[in-house]
Parts: sequence; structure tokens; C-alpha cells
Amino acid sequence: MIDFDAPETVWEQLYAILRERIETGVYPEQRIIPSITQLEQEFSVARGTVRKVRDKLADEGFLRPVSGRGTFVRPRNEWGAQVDE
Repeated sequence: MIDFDAPETVWEQLYAILRERIETGVYPEQRIIPSITQLEQEFSVARGTVRKVRDKLADEGFLRPVSGRGTFVRPRNEWGAQVDE
């Protein structure tokens, strides 16, 4: 969970949590992750914070947003690669 009194920013904490969920298979490869609204509610953070983290994870090759469908976890062999789409 997010510790609003921690020295790390909310953004940094959410990034670490979501990346860990991806790397440990809580969010399996090629499966959809919870929506921005669901994550916003789960962590009690602003929509923009969730979007920023999702976009960063997508830029790093962990996630693939699909317009009108959601955001999917990329295959493990694509993780960490900068993605241009």
C-alpha cells in the first residue's frame, strides 16, 4: 500500500508496487491489468499519478496499452526494452 508519509513520492511507490506485481506474475504476461479507475480507487491516488506510472511502465516495455481494450502485460522477453509505438 501507499505510505503517504514515506520519503518516497506516491508516484515512486506506485511504480514499485505495479512493477513488482508484473515481475512476480500477479499481473500475468499478455493479460489485462486493472483499469486506471480501479488502480486509482485501490491505492487512493490521483488518476494522473496512475496514468504517469502506467505510461512509464509502457515506455519501459512492461505494458502495452490497447485503445478501447485496456493495458496488457507484455511478454517477459520484451521487458526493459524501450518501446516506440
